[in-house]
Amino acid sequence: MTLDETLTLLQQIALIDDRVVRLDDTEQAAQLSMWAAILRDVPLQFAGEAVGAHYAERAWAIMPKDIAERWRAESRRRLERAVGTFEPRSHPQLDPDDIPGYKAALRAEREGVRRGGYEPVAWPELMAGSDPITAGCPNDEYRQAREALRAAREAARTTPEESEATS
Repeated sequence: MTLDETLTLLQQIALIDDRVVRLDDTEQAAQLSMWAAILRDVPLQFAGEAVGAHYAERAWAIMPKDIAERWRAESRRRLERAVGTFEPRSHPQLDPDDIPGYKAALRAEREGVRRGGYEPVAWPELMAGSDPITAGCPNDEYRQAREALRAAREAARTTPEESEATS
């Protein structure tokens, strides 16, 4: 979160809990910089949701550690859901033989998942298109072709034996 986003968050918190925001200008500046430093990795939207969840569960004033703690837990959940790979078509600029570039893109995407920029892709989502094929029944055209092939093989096997018997 930036300083401006942190200020927006503190203004929203002050609407529901006036115990959080300081009255003195010096204290407000210190509080703003402290909250911004603690919440630097937390997206503003998530912080707002965390504030709502905090006050739905607890009566005491929220601290930046409460939001950061929720974000760390969410980041861990997001990384656990992610499979640690990405779709190469999403990165057309990468040369397939550029191993350092591939690793850098993989790290960047993982960091994006951790920070909330990308949604994690889990194994069930990757495997959604690979359902097992159900066994089907052969149609008449297939059966006729199969019988013709069997007859041709049988004829090929019996023909050399008959030619040896006649000679």
